[in-house]
Amino acid sequence: MNDVTPRRGRRRRARLSPLTVIGELLIVTGLAVFGYIVWQPWHTGLVVTGKQLDLSHAMSAEWDKASAERPPYDGTVPVPEVSGAGEVFGQLHVPAFGTTFVNNVAEGTDPWETLNLDDKGIGHYNNSALPGEAGNFAIAAHRSGGYITPFKEVMNLRVGDPLFFETQDGWYTYRFRSLEYVWPTEGEVLNSFPRMDVFEPTDQIMTLTTCHPKNWGTDERAIAYSVFESFQPRADGPPAELIELNPAIVEGKA
Repeated sequence: MNDVTPRRGRRRRARLSPLTVIGELLIVTGLAVFGYIVWQPWHTGLVVTGKQLDLSHAMSAEWDKASAERPPYDGTVPVPEVSGAGEVFGQLHVPAFGTTFVNNVAEGTDPWETLNLDDKGIGHYNNSALPGEAGNFAIAAHRSGGYITPFKEVMNLRVGDPLFFETQDGWYTYRFRSLEYVWPTEGEVLNSFPRMDVFEPTDQIMTLTTCHPKNWGTDERAIAYSVFESFQPRADGPPAELIELNPAIVEGKA
């Protein structure tokens, strides 16, 4: 007679209480948020910055090749040609933002055509002036949040700091003048001459607009004004001051 061992009954799994489920979800959510907080600065500060530098090298090389077919500079500061919304027409170099900082500038300020895209990131207000024109060349970019943040270090600007705007024609040099904080509703900062006690009607202004405070803040806007100083045609190469302050811009262009 074979000996048969009786099978033990399975223990029933205890039912999870709602509090346990909520607690586990909170832990998972907390880990996800922590991971995002760690990832986001790394992505925007290193990955996107490196991508923008590579894009700058490639676009500058294309512009250099095309410049051979353009007529010689006649002393008149050119106005860049701008295509449709979302099209890149220039690059902004700001040594005060970092020794490798350069970022594409595209037409329009729609988040999903320019501002949120890591191959663009800075948008031109399409009703504002362009470099080479009297008035206010106004551009916008993020300073915080989950997207590309080109204007994150806008507070690093000091009076007299240079900002360089590169196009297929050459380089426009601006000098930082002042910075102010305004409410989001104060759209007059985009006027042709937003501060008549500071600017003359013949000035060429470049205005950077971004959110404030720096980290995840949208309560106010930080507005940085600079004034056009000079233009250097593409045939003459980058301005010596830009090469001195941001030498990485000439690396990889050969």
